[in-house]
Amino acid sequence: MPNFVWYFAFASNMNRAQMSSRIGEIAEEKSGKLENYEIVFNKKARGGAAMANIRPASGKCVYGVLYQITEAALKTLDRFEGAPEHYRRIEVTVTDTHGGPVRAQAYIATKVEKGLHPAPHYLQAMLQAAAEYQFPAEYIEELKRVASAG
Repeated sequence: MPNFVWYFAFASNMNRAQMSSRIGEIAEEKSGKLENYEIVFNKKARGGAAMANIRPASGKCVYGVLYQITEAALKTLDRFEGAPEHYRRIEVTVTDTHGGPVRAQAYIATKVEKGLHPAPHYLQAMLQAAAEYQFPAEYIEELKRVASAG
């Protein structure tokens, strides 16, 4: 019997089809909120565009998707995320849709830069997932604002 872990996706991995294509089967999924962190676009991608990242920020929150996946799938995801070189995994406590705490793995960038902007298709994928999972309108507006601010 495989061991399952929770993974908290806050960027393009919120897209179910992308996640399935990367790791295969997802046991369970639900939306969640990570308190005292904020989303930023400060991880440089190939071509110079920005990837999403999270960082501690008192009083802020990041919405995302909790996926229950196998430990083997998480190791596969490490390769897609470039861990441990580009991102490292951290353990966070996310409040799920039903208000319960869930201990989950999340990726945080190892090297960051200022003044970056996400590629339009990348941001659009995030906004589509945010709408699909019915994140608060204020958070969706915050995503747009942060993405354009750099």
